Amino acid sequence: MLAAAAFWLWLLAPPGLVAEPVGDPVAALEAHQQALFDRMAPSVVFISNGRGFGSGVIVSSDGLLLTNRHVVGDGDRVQVVLHDGASHDGLVQARHEELDLALVRIASHDLPVLPWADLRSLRVGSWVASVGHGSGGIWTFSTGMVSNIYPSGSERPVFQTQIPLNPGSSGGPIVDHNGDVVGIVVAGMERSNSINFAIKGDVVLRAFEQLAPLCDCLVVTTRVGIPVFLDGAMVGKGPRVLLSVDEGVHVVFAVVDGQKVEQRVIWPDEREVTLTQ
Repeated sequence: MLAAAAFWLWLLAPPGLVAEPVGDPVAALEAHQQALFDRMAPSVVFISNGRGFGSGVIVSSDGLLLTNRHVVGDGDRVQVVLHDGASHDGLVQARHEELDLALVRIASHDLPVLPWADLRSLRVGSWVASVGHGSGGIWTFSTGMVSNIYPSGSERPVFQTQIPLNPGSSGGPIVDHNGDVVGIVVAGMERSNSINFAIKGDVVLRAFEQLAPLCDCLVVTTRVGIPVFLDGAMVGKGPRVLLSVDEGVHVVFAVVDGQKVEQRVIWPDEREVTLTQ
């Protein structure tokens, strides 16, 4: 189908717009997806809490893992299996009940880590992929697209995908076409066909202080619930807001105890701002 589409685009395009069909688009797509899986899979882990299982992603080479809170359950320890088959005892280090996220630590080092995407890159229609353990099919590769993005500040800080995911995929990464993480699988909609949700990358990275260094971002710290403004536009609420910004001078402010607290920031020379009285 792709090859036929490429031919018709070439045939119908205005003169000079498309010179000639180039290569085999199906083969190029296959090669890209295969390379993407090879890159992703070693950074995805299998996690069992003794009563159920799920997926997780390595977020630091020294053994810090990210997954869903419901994947680790209520205990302090889980069993973690790496892509190479090595098994580790995992210690649950932190939970975020509201966002259904958890951090797990294993005793390992030199682990492969996926980069995180620019927080502004995700759009409806974006191609995305995931690797996880849906329905027990370990290290399963699935692709789809972003079908909806819920606005910042909504009750569900998520985006919706049409990736065909199943129970066991929860906690795994969703990446863009570059292989950069854009979100974490959180849930599927029961009795629906291929409607799944992921927690947005910016929400994930600000959920735990340990994850802030993963983002090439301006980090703004203020009190809990205080709105933060960047160049006149509200961009989030405290205690911590992570922002992808363009190079140059920016104005960041918040209203704390009735007083406007403002700072000028030169990005990327300055990367952290604290707005308090």
